Amino acid sequence: MTMLLRTRFALAGAASVLAVGGLALPARAADGTGAFDYVGILSPETVTVINGQSKTVRFDLYNLGDGAVKDVRLSFGSASEPISADLGFTAPAGCAANVCEIGDLKPGQRRSVKFTLKPTTGGTADPAGTIALATSIEGQASDRSLITVLRTDKGGVDIEVDGIADMSLSPGASAEVPVAIRNSGNRDVSALGLVVLAPRGLDLALDYRNCEPDPEIGGFVCVFNDTLAAGGAFTLPETTPLRVKVPAGAAGPFDYPVFVAAVGLTDKFVFDFAKRTAGAAGKELKLESAASVSAKEPEAVEDLNEDDNFTEFAVSVPKTLADGAAVGGVFKGAVGDIATVKVGVHNRGPSATIPLSQTTVQYAHVRMPTGVALTELDDRCLPGSSMDDIDESATDLSEVTELVCIIVESVPDDGRYLFPLTAEILDATEHKAGSVQVKGSVQDTKGGNDKAALTVELTAGGVGGGLPITGAPAGLIAGGGAALLAAGLIAYRLARRRRIVTVVE
Repeated sequence: MTMLLRTRFALAGAASVLAVGGLALPARAADGTGAFDYVGILSPETVTVINGQSKTVRFDLYNLGDGAVKDVRLSFGSASEPISADLGFTAPAGCAANVCEIGDLKPGQRRSVKFTLKPTTGGTADPAGTIALATSIEGQASDRSLITVLRTDKGGVDIEVDGIADMSLSPGASAEVPVAIRNSGNRDVSALGLVVLAPRGLDLALDYRNCEPDPEIGGFVCVFNDTLAAGGAFTLPETTPLRVKVPAGAAGPFDYPVFVAAVGLTDKFVFDFAKRTAGAAGKELKLESAASVSAKEPEAVEDLNEDDNFTEFAVSVPKTLADGAAVGGVFKGAVGDIATVKVGVHNRGPSATIPLSQTTVQYAHVRMPTGVALTELDDRCLPGSSMDDIDESATDLSEVTELVCIIVESVPDDGRYLFPLTAEILDATEHKAGSVQVKGSVQDTKGGNDKAALTVELTAGGVGGGLPITGAPAGLIAGGGAALLAAGLIAYRLARRRRIVTVVE
């Protein structure tokens, strides 16, 4: 089995830079504030529908800007891009004239939307159609997407995973996850795979003998040798649930993503899986039929719409405390030496720190001491004095005196997150101390240790300093900030629109 879930679940990593990604988006600035509003559409590129059969299409809207937005609207089609009547389009409930009033969205908030298609039967001059989607904020355009609708008389398997509502849990708490899998196609699938991933540290209770960890995707794969008939549906029964648990000491406030996918499996994969797990102890994760449908002889076919084999939901954890102490350093050596220091943050707990998110960006503001010239820097650092003042015009590292070093990942209790910086010690009349100051944390209530010194210590003979690290070349500093800022949304949207899983023999 070839799994492209790594691409799909790259969402988890890409989401870590969404907070800064929004700064490079084509969005509107709030008057005089420099802030940006942006509601993105994360939809499939194509949807395949069977003529004469109803199909539900689900997609998500995300507030990817850096603040709350009001009066968000979603429109389907337009005067210049009308929706063909042959597609049998029905807008979501509550929408008027193909325009939906979404309302207000908090930073990072997701809103799932569903519409239905039921293309007419019989011959058609155009076997494909399009549906244009657009969002606006207070009447001003935000994002646009286009879904191509492919029509077929042949049909096939069409596995769908129902949407799962977000939930709120405190550290140490757990909850069952309602999973429902449907086959909206007109052919059966002989075996199913359920894939579950919690990439940011939640615990998954899938200790069943027909589930195994998959290092390729960093999650679990559960195999069911059960036929999901055309038009049928399966759920997980109460006796064998899927549970998610928030570990003690988890960071908050933060929305932890969980991804769930289902896919039809080949006989070969089921056979190989059975060999690998033969003799495994424990209970078996079961499926429970949610619809009574007469099954036909299974026939191996590809899934018509793999995009809706996948769903995601968030587990919101409330605010916890984490005392971040700045870590300074000393450039030590003789004049002319190259020295390396590691600066950053030491998390003194009691919980982990939240990673980079839509609403919170924790960073270290570094002021270089005088009498040194940067030669290389960590690629998580950019020239500038704050997240609102990144200097993308810098082209010569030796002239950079201030840095913003972004803390991307969660730092565990008593853990450190450090940034190597390399500089040449110059012949100067004075080596005035610089500083490292940790900023941006919403968990830190102790300010006394947020700042540490960054100094120079001259030695008599000198030993040549530390080894240089791999960093951004001086000539590439210009524009490097923009690349970092845009990477999050670009990776997120590309991954969101690619195939979920391809199963081959």
